[in-house]
Amino acid sequence: MASMQDRHITLPKWLDDLLFNKLSASYCRKNKDLVVLDWGHKDILGYLGTYFPRSFAESYCIFSKYLNDNRQKYLDKAELSVFDFGCGTGGELIGFIIAVSEQLPSVSHIDIRALDGNVHALRMLEFILENVSQRLEISFDNHLMPIVIDDFYDMGIVTDIITQSFDFVISFKAICEFVTRQQFEEQNPYEHVINVFSPKLASDGIICLADVTSYSEVSNDWLPKMLDKASNACNVEILCRNCGFNEEYRITHSHHTNDTSKIAWRIYKINN
Repeated sequence: MASMQDRHITLPKWLDDLLFNKLSASYCRKNKDLVVLDWGHKDILGYLGTYFPRSFAESYCIFSKYLNDNRQKYLDKAELSVFDFGCGTGGELIGFIIAVSEQLPSVSHIDIRALDGNVHALRMLEFILENVSQRLEISFDNHLMPIVIDDFYDMGIVTDIITQSFDFVISFKAICEFVTRQQFEEQNPYEHVINVFSPKLASDGIICLADVTSYSEVSNDWLPKMLDKASNACNVEILCRNCGFNEEYRITHSHHTNDTSKIAWRIYKINN
């Protein structure tokens, strides 16, 4: 893989082989708002070969830099915990794990909680995590949660189930689906997610939200602007973020060269 500062990486050969040969993923770009929740197995294979590598690149680059810049904070950590909200097939989760393995050699165990409403995606993520654990000198404790979030009530159930605190809460390109489906009525979904998960953070825990940068015809607003409105409304501090409106990442793998994605992202901590 290339330098993390380049925001242009090549998918590791073993991961490429896992996705496209063992799991039969396909590259199939869809230029429209994605609502992955309702997709079947075939659709998920297209997602796996197209959007998993992009999320992997985004997360790997973001967390490689963040962990490198904040290495002192995690110097004595042997274990970390992460909650992935709307994990899908887990591109961002695997990018995070590999960034941890490279930047924090003291970490030997990661406790993983990952939630998504699509069982086909979770089955693939489970298989991918099993293979990743065989490649790295890090053990995992995996708890995958097949829960469909339809409204505020369902989010309340999730918070009741989650009794532990986390070092990292992440969500990549999932909250936009709540905007598209109007699941939180008039409330800003980014604000709601921050308020729900910030009490679940460990003392030095962080939340990383990343999303597409399109204009929503449903909310009549740009998603990055909605993200900023949520940042201002919640009791959080932005530790780092993308420059400008969005940030571009490029990923090369066996089925595409220089595939490009653009996202807006923020890393938050709770204000004391």
